[in-house]
Amino acid sequence: MSKKSIYYKYRLILLLGAILASFGFSPKIYAQNISAPDTTDSSAISVKNQDFPQWGYYTVRRDFRRCASPRCGGFFIKQNNLKATPCVDGVFRNECYVSSINWSSLKLPLDKLAKVQNQDSSRLILRGTIVPVEFPGIGEFGELRVKEAFIAATDVPTKGTFVTLKNNGIVCFTTPCFSTDQFILNQPQSSQISSIDLSQTRATPEQIEAANKEIFALGLIAVGTTKVVDDLNPTKRDVKFVATQFYLRVKPN
Repeated sequence: MSKKSIYYKYRLILLLGAILASFGFSPKIYAQNISAPDTTDSSAISVKNQDFPQWGYYTVRRDFRRCASPRCGGFFIKQNNLKATPCVDGVFRNECYVSSINWSSLKLPLDKLAKVQNQDSSRLILRGTIVPVEFPGIGEFGELRVKEAFIAATDVPTKGTFVTLKNNGIVCFTTPCFSTDQFILNQPQSSQISSIDLSQTRATPEQIEAANKEIFALGLIAVGTTKVVDDLNPTKRDVKFVATQFYLRVKPN
């Protein structure tokens, strides 16, 4: 088989795995049989010469069950935008239990790490990888090894699709200007938009400024809907992303 054939076969498997995961599965369907190798990791996708880690984003909720650790007391995590998440045992579930979260890659000072860990978990988005950890005499459990952490700007409930918005370098002299790439988290989809509305998030001017800086840097994670604003001139239709919430990246400094 030629290298070109192998490449296209791999891309087809990757796309099929993502599509199947988005529809959800019963607990008896195993990830190793249908998913791509990168469904639990943070592989990068290239769009117009941009490399962006489009996979491996999770929402988190604490486990308040009363039983001995590591069986209880950890976290339940699920991939944004997907109905089923591949867990450490290779099974797709609505959410995966992990006994712990490893924050060491963030390299945060202890006081800042404590502030992140004490956040309401519903306000966090974590990018990372689920890895197996063996507990002698008990069994194997998952651990989420975090690569990036993001905190919601406000308490406004989220509604819509989780995306990252990133400036693509296009410069225009007229509007609409499609200068922002929109990456759908945990799915192999991207598009261009011409404007962004953050007003529904109820963020402060300082938070809006920080969000705009993120768009021009590594990208801003937001949740919302994409709308086409009609114009009498069909060539001037504005494609606008209306956010209900956005998340600011946690940085060491």
